Amino acid sequence: MNKPWALTRGLLLVPLVGASDSLAGALGVWLAWALIVVAQDAAMGSVRHRLSAYQRVLACAVLAATLAACTGFVLQAWAPQPFRVSSLYLGWIALSGVVLEQQDALVERRLSARLRLAGLFGLWMLGLGALRELIASALPLAALAPGGFILLGLLLAARQAWTAASPHSPTKDTPRP
Repeated sequence: MNKPWALTRGLLLVPLVGASDSLAGALGVWLAWALIVVAQDAAMGSVRHRLSAYQRVLACAVLAATLAACTGFVLQAWAPQPFRVSSLYLGWIALSGVVLEQQDALVERRLSARLRLAGLFGLWMLGLGALRELIASALPLAALAPGGFILLGLLLAARQAWTAASPHSPTKDTPRP
């Protein structure tokens, strides 16, 4: 885990594989993630520069847990079926918000970086959810978590094969010792 995004990507893997058994579940969890992370960023933006590092961790954790609990209450009251799907992942969403804040990913004032992360996560969530829902009609394993891991592994392997097949420029290739 020498890359700063490795922990965040690992935390996003749990809802990605677990909640993407259907397109509706994937959309619900992605919208909850986007809502919680954006609200946390907006709230922390006003107090971030006034807090020490230790206070920032505590404030961020309390805020993320509060936002996740409030999102859970709203879902439970107005959308009980989607709540059953996303209730397990609201804690992971809050934790990923805290990790993003601590890695200073949200401190960055570039909106494009935040939108790119949300867009990529949404793209993976919705794509995997649609594929799993489509494949689950013929192969019930695809609706379960192991099927999600297998399908995600196959998609990542296909992406790796696609990028490896593209021609490399001679200036980019550097010999390794």
